[in-house]
Amino acid sequence: MKIQILDKTKKKKFIEGISYLGVEKIPLLLMATGTERVRAFSGSLSNEEIMAFWRLFPIEGVGLYFGKDFVDKRNGKREVRLSLDALHILKEQIKSGVVVLDKEQENEWFLGKDVDGGFDEKGFVAVSDGKDFIGTGKVTEDGKRLMNFLPKERRRRES
Repeated sequence: MKIQILDKTKKKKFIEGISYLGVEKIPLLLMATGTERVRAFSGSLSNEEIMAFWRLFPIEGVGLYFGKDFVDKRNGKREVRLSLDALHILKEQIKSGVVVLDKEQENEWFLGKDVDGGFDEKGFVAVSDGKDFIGTGKVTEDGKRLMNFLPKERRRRES
């Protein structure tokens, strides 16, 4: 798998894609791996050193999975969805696009289910329990449902 370090233009475009959260700057090196995945790196290696390392050892990725930059097949629009780890890294900058769940909704969320409710936001949002970020979701156009993107390994099992 090829990795591509995002130049200033592509990084700016990625940041514009998450502007719904109020994020204006990402102080990390961003790399595209595959066709949609974006990873972030904060180490001391230069761009050239990373690429030289990749040529010697074709690794899947360097750094932390940061998000997904893709085109929605249903409507043809470009969308950017951040990972939970990215939300925690950027938590000081996130000012908007946050949906706070109540206790009952939070329980549904952690079971991997979509959450019903009247949401003011639309599109991708950062999901919070009121204290901390617990994931990324997408509110439907009518604002009645929050679609769950919580990875299976972070979900609770029903008892």
